[in-house]
Amino acid sequence: MTREHVGTDRAGDDDVAEVVHRRAARVVVVDADGYVLMIKGFDPHRPEDPYWYTVGGGVEPGESDRQAAVREVREETGATVTGDDLLGPVHADRGTFSFEGRTIHQEQVFYGWVTERFPAEPSALEELEVRSTIRIDWIEPAQTRAAGEAVYPVILEQLVEDVIEAAATRS
Repeated sequence: MTREHVGTDRAGDDDVAEVVHRRAARVVVVDADGYVLMIKGFDPHRPEDPYWYTVGGGVEPGESDRQAAVREVREETGATVTGDDLLGPVHADRGTFSFEGRTIHQEQVFYGWVTERFPAEPSALEELEVRSTIRIDWIEPAQTRAAGEAVYPVILEQLVEDVIEAAATRS
């Protein structure tokens, strides 16, 4: 992760806004019925705006995207998956968002994993993840959105279809 500091646009302000450039590996963990194992969390600076997001996180130095995805599944769900179990990558994108007062520019790659539902038991969450996680659960993305909850990525339903199709092709 490289960091750069940029000044704010208020004249005479000594504050510095941190900009973080980051690469992430994410995993769409899906069951045969299209339910996805997701994390419900929030930005500690905006706890009133919770949202659901896929398993995954930052790629560490010296780690491949696939290795990071395997590690993140283990840390965030307690499940053991191998690189060969993962499908894809099924999608890649980049985006910018705010988290803990920082601007994050993130390039991310998404893998898929079709499995039976299991209870998530995180094994190695970082302190920030512990503070900002509400729960980890299997959700049906369209129903969750229809209930007014934020679900990311916005193209999750398409990714679920792509993952299930890729699993069927692999079999």
